[in-house]
Amino acid sequence: MKYTKEITDRLVEQYKTGTSIDELAKTLDVPTRSIIAKLSSLGVYQRREYRNKRGEVPVKKSEYIERIGLLLNMNLELLESLEKVNKGVLQVIERELSRHKP
Repeated sequence: MKYTKEITDRLVEQYKTGTSIDELAKTLDVPTRSIIAKLSSLGVYQRREYRNKRGEVPVKKSEYIERIGLLLNMNLELLESLEKVNKGVLQVIERELSRHKP
């Protein structure tokens, strides 16, 4: 499909007002990937943020290790081996260190 200026303007306007990608694709009778590609090329499309089972944005192990390093005022290279630790353990360590930090 070739997107005319009118179609593009309407597409952007409807997307910004909350119309879903699926609805836009059905309206224009094009694949959803086509709509996503067009909105992305215009700099308008925002990917949905990934969430874990509990609805939280996941945090990487490296981020927990950096936070722990800051709380302990330590060089991150010394904490390198924490990469092998379970993420739940890192969360507990960070939480406990945060509680006891003045």
